[in-house]
Amino acid sequence: MLSAPPRVKRPPDLSIDSVFAWIAHTLGTGRREVGAAEIAALLGPMGWETTFPHGPASRASVHVVSVEKMLLIRYRGSPFSALFRRETAGMVDGPRISVVELVHAGRGRFVQDDRERDLVAGDAILHPPIGEYVVEWLDDECERTYAVMSTRLFGRRADPVLHDDDLVQRAAPLLPAAVELLDVLVADPEPLVATVASQTLYALLATTVAGAIGPAEPPDGGVLRDRARDVLQRRYAEPELDADAVARELRVSRRHLFAQFDGGNDSFASTLRDIRLEHAAELLASGDRALTVRRIARESGFGGATQLARAFRARFGLTPTQFRSAALRANGLAEL
Repeated sequence: MLSAPPRVKRPPDLSIDSVFAWIAHTLGTGRREVGAAEIAALLGPMGWETTFPHGPASRASVHVVSVEKMLLIRYRGSPFSALFRRETAGMVDGPRISVVELVHAGRGRFVQDDRERDLVAGDAILHPPIGEYVVEWLDDECERTYAVMSTRLFGRRADPVLHDDDLVQRAAPLLPAAVELLDVLVADPEPLVATVASQTLYALLATTVAGAIGPAEPPDGGVLRDRARDVLQRRYAEPELDADAVARELRVSRRHLFAQFDGGNDSFASTLRDIRLEHAAELLASGDRALTVRRIARESGFGGATQLARAFRARFGLTPTQFRSAALRANGLAEL
């Protein structure tokens, strides 16, 4: 029988400042032991109502790390069930929160619209900002990390456009490096290491989330736009690929092609750029020393290393070299 802890107050909204301040007030930073009521107070700002199969006996070790752009919460302890229900994202001043949950140990399930998806170690949950779903943990002890970030993680995209089928990520190529970076940050590294590691972790998670985001629906139902995206996914490595080339392949006018992206959060150009950046990020994190930044730029469709560096910094806030160094450091392949 699930037992509910005492009712807890919540911050007035899901703005990033409000949530960060609430968690700092509730738990502070560093490691501490908490009970059911404190666990509920911790998860409340994220919009979750928690119940506990172990009732008041529920206990957990919680380690909170505040780094640039993110709040990391490492949880190890009793299982619980968390219900999220939010019809609209709400209007708040400033950006709202987005949450990526990385599973380290323990089995669970993600339930949404009568669909169940198993959760196992190595999975990542991309928590949607609106809708209704339940995350339930089944083993007596589980371990995971919540990465709480600004919705700027989504770039220019609107919040409620995550693909339902992608909310539970399994074997995503960048997640192992993300987990290693989490371990680096939880170990309280030197300030320089912490800065580069947190920037790289943010970029890894942003790239993972980007793959689960769909554009707004155009007037024709999205068929032509989806065909255009398929062309971009197939031909992104061609530096000369542009709107004219895609329009020719699809046998439509350039103007009609652009119209498929009107009203959405991404233009044709930004869609192509993001596809190329996602591929470049995967190559940079791969650990293949034979892949120079110049070669990665070429294989990702950029005109050269300078063009890649400019786009990479604009999207992720750090250079390809910084990204690669931290990813290799996380995998034990290089030193910062």
